[in-house]
Amino acid sequence: MRRWNGWGDDTVGYPLPANAAAFLNDAVGPGEPVRDASLREVLAAVPESRLATHALVNEGAEPRLLHARGQSFPDWVALRSGRVGAFPDGVAWPADAEQVAALLRFAAESGVHDDASETEDGGSPEPPPDND
Repeated sequence: MRRWNGWGDDTVGYPLPANAAAFLNDAVGPGEPVRDASLREVLAAVPESRLATHALVNEGAEPRLLHARGQSFPDWVALRSGRVGAFPDGVAWPADAEQVAALLRFAAESGVHDDASETEDGGSPEPPPDND
C-alpha cells in the first residue's frame, strides 16, 4: 500500500524475535520508535512557489510535497520525519506534445532551472539542502 510518506500498512506488524531484539539492544542500545510527521505538519512547511502562474503548472502544496522526494531510503526518512528539504515550485502533467512545448517555452521565459537536465542519470538522487 502506497502512503504519502512511504509504503506499507500500519495495521500489519512484523514482530522481531526476542533473540534478535536482545542482540540489537546489546549491539546498538535500546531503540525508540520515531514519531512520523503528519501530512498536515509537512504541508504547513511547504514554502510559497516562486513561479509565475501558468495554466499547466500546479503550485499547490500537496502535489509539490508528493514530488519533492523519491523512493530511496533517505527519501523515506526525510518524508517520515517531515524534514523534506527542498520542494519543487510547481508540478506539471502535460498530456501531449503541444503542452510539453508550452511548458518548455514557459520555463525558458521564466528562467526555470530543471536539475534533471544537469546529469546523465536524470538528476541528483537527493535534493539540495534548501530551496534557494
